[in-house]
Amino acid sequence: MIFKIAWRNIWRSKVRSLVVLTSIALGIWAGLLIIGFSFGMNNERTAAAIGSTLGHSQVHSSSFLEEPTSAAVLGSAAEVQAMEELLQKASFVKGVSTRAIMMGMVSAPKSARGVRMIAVDPESERVNSNLPETIVEGDFFESKTRNSVIIGQKLADKLGLGLRKKVVLTFQDADGNISRASFRITGIYKTLNATWDELNLYIKRSDLAKTIGQDLVHEIMVRYDETENTEEKTAELSAAMPEGATILSWKRNSPELGYADDMMGIMLVLVLGIIMMALLFGIINNMLMAILERRRELGMLMAVGMNKRKLFVMILVETLMLGFVAGPVGILLGDLSTRVMMGIGIDLTSKKEGLSNMGIQSIIYPEIVPEYYLIVAVMVVITALLASLYPAYKALKLNPVQAIRGE
Repeated sequence: MIFKIAWRNIWRSKVRSLVVLTSIALGIWAGLLIIGFSFGMNNERTAAAIGSTLGHSQVHSSSFLEEPTSAAVLGSAAEVQAMEELLQKASFVKGVSTRAIMMGMVSAPKSARGVRMIAVDPESERVNSNLPETIVEGDFFESKTRNSVIIGQKLADKLGLGLRKKVVLTFQDADGNISRASFRITGIYKTLNATWDELNLYIKRSDLAKTIGQDLVHEIMVRYDETENTEEKTAELSAAMPEGATILSWKRNSPELGYADDMMGIMLVLVLGIIMMALLFGIINNMLMAILERRRELGMLMAVGMNKRKLFVMILVETLMLGFVAGPVGILLGDLSTRVMMGIGIDLTSKKEGLSNMGIQSIIYPEIVPEYYLIVAVMVVITALLASLYPAYKALKLNPVQAIRGE
C-alpha cells in the first residue's frame, strides 16, 4: 500500500515531478558524456605514445636510469641478444626493438638546438612501433642513403629545415669523445605530442656505429599483445632480468602519462559527485514542497494512527522512485549519445596547437565505459537516499492537530 501511495504522490504535481526527473536524467546524461570523452581523449593519447614512442615497457641499465649518459649501455652485443631472447620467451611479448639514445645537438644553417638522438633498427621499428605511420614527408629509412635522419615536424619548423636538407649532429660516444657528422633529412614525422617532436630525432643504429666505431644499445623497447595488465606483465619480466638491467612499464617511463591515467578515474568520480550534489538540492526542494502542500493530509494520516516509521518509509520510497525512474533514462540517453558521438567526435581544431603540446589530437572520440554505469546507478540511489532524510525529518516533526488546522 505504501508503494502505491508513494507512486501516486509523485504524480500529484506532474510539472514539478517532471522537472525533477528531467534534471536528474540530464545530469546523468552529461556525466556519462564527460566520462566517455575523458576516457577517449586519455586513451587515444596513451595509445599513441605507447605505439609510436614508448612501447609497453622498456629495459635500461640501472646506471642509465640514474644518469642517461652514452656510457650507460645495457651490455655487450651477446648480453643484449640474450636479454632479447629472454624477453621473447614470454607468451605475451609480441616484439622487441633495440635502441641507442644519446643527448646532443643538431646544427642547421640558421640555428642549433639541443636534441635527443634515438638510433633504431628500421626493420624492427616497422614491426614493433607505429613510428613509420607518423611520417608526413619522406619515408622511414626506406632509401639506402647513408647518415639519414628523421626529425619531428615541430623541430623542422623551428630550424627552418625540409627534406633533403643537411644537418650536423654533435654527440658524445661511450668513451667521452665528441663526434660530429653530417646527416641528410629523409623523413619528417609528426606524432600527437608536439613536445616530443621538438626534442627527438631518429637515426639508424648502423650509421651511428660507423660514425663512432661502437655499437651501443641503451634501451630495449618491449611490445605486449595488449595494454591491459601492463604492470603485472612487466613485474613478471622484471623477475627474470639479469643483474644491472631494469625493466619499467610505460607508466614509470612516462610519469606524466601514468599520472594522468591514474588520476582521471578519481577526477571523473569527483565530477559525478558534483553533478549529484546539484541534483541532491533539487530533489530536496521538490520533496519539501510536496510535504508543505500535503501538511493536512500528513496530519490526518498521523491522527488516524499511521506511525512515524511508516510515514518515514513512504517519503523515502517517494524519493527513491524519482531516482529509479530518472536514473535508467539518464543512463540510456548517455549510452546512446556516446555511441552516436563515437562516430562523429568533437572537432577542436581551433585549439589544435595547445592540444598537440599535451599529446592530444584535435578530434576527440568518446569511448563506452560500462563499469561507470554501475557507479552512476549507485550514486543516484545514494543521492536519493540522502535527499529523503531532511524532508522526512520535517514530516515527522509535524504536529497532527496543527497540520490539520493548516497552522
